[in-house]
Amino acid sequence: MKKKCIIITFVTFVVLAALTFLLPQEIPLHFGVSGSGSVVNKYFILLFTPVPAILYWAIVKKYKN
Repeated sequence: MKKKCIIITFVTFVVLAALTFLLPQEIPLHFGVSGSGSVVNKYFILLFTPVPAILYWAIVKKYKN
C-alpha cells in the first residue's frame, strides 16, 4: 500500500510539472470580499504539491500504531 501511495504521488507531481508550462505566469489564489484577488507564481503549485501527501502519510502512520 505504501509503495502504491508513493507512486501515485510521484505520478501526480510529474504530470503537474509537465502541465506547469501550459499555465499562465500568475495564478489567482483566492478572492476577497471586495473582489480583489491575490496571485501567486505558477511554481508555487509545485512547491506545495507534496504537502497533502506528507500530511496524509503522517496521519495514517500515527493511527496505525
